[in-house]
Amino acid sequence: MTDQTSGDVFGGVLFRHEQSRQFAAHMMALPRQEFCPLRSVFDPLHIPDLLPRIILRERVDDGNFRYRLLGTELQSYMGHDPTGKLVASGVGDRAAGPLQAYMNRIMEHPCSVRCVAIFADQAGRTALLEYVSFPFSGATPAQQICHVAKLGRDSTMDTNTATFVQGLDEIEGIDLGADFSDISW
Repeated sequence: MTDQTSGDVFGGVLFRHEQSRQFAAHMMALPRQEFCPLRSVFDPLHIPDLLPRIILRERVDDGNFRYRLLGTELQSYMGHDPTGKLVASGVGDRAAGPLQAYMNRIMEHPCSVRCVAIFADQAGRTALLEYVSFPFSGATPAQQICHVAKLGRDSTMDTNTATFVQGLDEIEGIDLGADFSDISW
C-alpha cells in the first residue's frame, strides 16, 4: 500500500504504507515539549488498529536501547517476545552499529525517522518493513515509539526463525518543528 500524498506536515515524506502515515499524523498532533511528543499525553487507546505493530524502546544506562514493549503482531512475526532485550542484539552484527546511531540521532536532534529496512532469514529470503520512529519527551529513561508496517516478504520466508537486517532501502527524517530563526551568519 503506497501513500501518494505526503502533505506539508511531514515535510515531503512519502509513506509507503497508509498505517505509517496514520501513525505519523497521530504523533505529530500530540502536544510537545522540546519539539517531541509528550509521553504523558500518549494514549494507546487512540490508535487501537496500530497497536499490534508498535515498538516502545528505552535507552539504558550504557546508551544502548532495549525493547520495553513489542506489539502482538510483531511478536508473532518475530516468533518470540524480545521485551527487555537489547535492540541491537537481534538485528545482526552488520546492523547493530548503524541502528544504534539511528536511535541516538532521533534523541539528539530531535527528529522523527521513516525508513524501510530489508530483513533476511538464514536462507536469504527477504522482507521489507517500514519503520516510523518518534522520540518521546518527558520520559525517564528516554523512550522512543515506533510503528512497523509490513510491505512485503518472500512467500516462503519462515518468520519463526532468526532474521537480521540486511540493509536500508530508504531512510529520511521528519522535522519536528525546531525553530532556527535565532541563528544568524
